[in-house]
Amino acid sequence: MATPAFADANSPLLEKIRARITQSGPIRFRDYMQMALYDPESGYYASQSQKVGKGGDFITSVSVGQCFGLILARRLLSFWEENGRPSAFHIIEPGAHAGTLCADILSEIQSHCPPFFDAIHYHLIEATPTLRQAQQATLDTRFMGKYSSHPSLGELHGLHGVVISNELIDAFPVDLVKFKDGKWWQLYVDGSGGELTFITEEPGDFALQKFCSTLGNAFPDGYLTEFNPGIASFVQDASSALSSGLMITIDYGYHAEDYYHPARTTGTLQTYHQHQKSDDPLAFPGAIDITCHVDFSRVISEATAAGFSKPNLSSQASYLTTHARDWLISLEAAADESNTGTALLRQFQTLTHPAMLGTQFTVLEMHKKAL
Repeated sequence: MATPAFADANSPLLEKIRARITQSGPIRFRDYMQMALYDPESGYYASQSQKVGKGGDFITSVSVGQCFGLILARRLLSFWEENGRPSAFHIIEPGAHAGTLCADILSEIQSHCPPFFDAIHYHLIEATPTLRQAQQATLDTRFMGKYSSHPSLGELHGLHGVVISNELIDAFPVDLVKFKDGKWWQLYVDGSGGELTFITEEPGDFALQKFCSTLGNAFPDGYLTEFNPGIASFVQDASSALSSGLMITIDYGYHAEDYYHPARTTGTLQTYHQHQKSDDPLAFPGAIDITCHVDFSRVISEATAAGFSKPNLSSQASYLTTHARDWLISLEAAADESNTGTALLRQFQTLTHPAMLGTQFTVLEMHKKAL
């Protein structure tokens, strides 16, 4: 991967990481990843530089265009109607970034079903101040009064509606573990020699020890994988936010049997800069994205324990095609050959084609019933 143009070998964030290691010793990888991505001054998501799109580091379904939000809006409308068209319906989006998906969803609902639009209040969850400012720039002109911004999902309780996350869990800080000499070791980040390096120590907390125990020992020497400690607290907060409703989780990921297959020897951790991948997460902290795939088996297990039920897991291609059916039929019936209709169909093809985004992403829906 080419060196990011804005990366600095003596950046303030790197110095901050080194100072923490000097003060308290080697740090868990999850703590390093937390600083690299979310440090309020120098973290990757605090930067004003473009992250998403052709000119950024990666492409998301939202960056493809408004079609993604349009189809999700149709899914939310059908859920609202199935539940008796309640007068108050809350859409909660953790990791809302600049508010683009919110704008796309609200725009479609406003034009397609005004009564549903009247019932909606949209909650954007975003801890990064620069992104919350970007939300205001995106939304205030058209949707002031229809949304609220919150720094934490834990602020919301007992609402009816939906929690929808798109490429959120893959950015949760993770622990790294390695199978070596017949046992599991936890990777820590050390900087005592000047450069950041990995060292191994005994797994440091009960949750990680339990995770390693459940994996067993049928792995080749040097096998590396990840443990995402944020999944449990996320689904618990999502459950607390909803008295009843739906949780929609869209992300990269696998079932456990694929995620922890013995042949997946280097895990799923990746870094991205200008659409190039790398396997070195310690290079240029704050200047590159760090991401991991999602263990959807564990999301389902933790969400079930938190009060959700009826898991429905599908590829993004299958999910979007199912919920776009009425919209696609309406386009065909209207013989829409306008520039807008043609552009939306191209976006739909990008979102669903197996060689593009259709099989890269998985969608999990789970329900929560009122007690």
